[in-house]
Amino acid sequence: MKNYMGTDLPVANPLIRTVTCPYTGVELATVPALRPDVTIIHAQRADEQGNTQVWGLLGVQKEAAFASQRVIVVVEELVDESVIRADPNRTLIPGMIVDAVVVEPWGAHPSYAQGYYDRDNDFYVNWEPISRDPEKLQAYLDEFVHGVRDRAEYMARQPELKERLRAGTQMAAGVNYGF
Repeated sequence: MKNYMGTDLPVANPLIRTVTCPYTGVELATVPALRPDVTIIHAQRADEQGNTQVWGLLGVQKEAAFASQRVIVVVEELVDESVIRADPNRTLIPGMIVDAVVVEPWGAHPSYAQGYYDRDNDFYVNWEPISRDPEKLQAYLDEFVHGVRDRAEYMARQPELKERLRAGTQMAAGVNYGF
């Protein structure tokens, strides 16, 4: 990439090196590939084998999962294998690379899970002043992180969230995969 050229980043980070492009002769910056120990992916659904379906903005979830030593998928719902097989193009993460499946509805909050609930913009707006004030931050952590047993209790403390953020229905057209 050309992004590091003209900056002090290569001086600060010895992992940034340069190579000459064999096609153009341009000098480019390189970094080693990431190999995380664990990647945690949040998705809409998976089956018991870990075949995981995602739709909406995909980001680099697939690449992160395949680069990782271990993969944990957190899903809104566990579905039967027949549901996964009925719509194979949504299967982003194959079960053969998944080490664990965690079913945790609303597990992406305050972010979103397309088709399940929207992004909680109010949370993000309110978070900035909380995160800048050590006392407010500690109060938040005491109430919503250390002060709850699990995600279900976190959600129970905010009953308005489900109604306010629940996604409406907008179905995509069906696809004929043939037989």
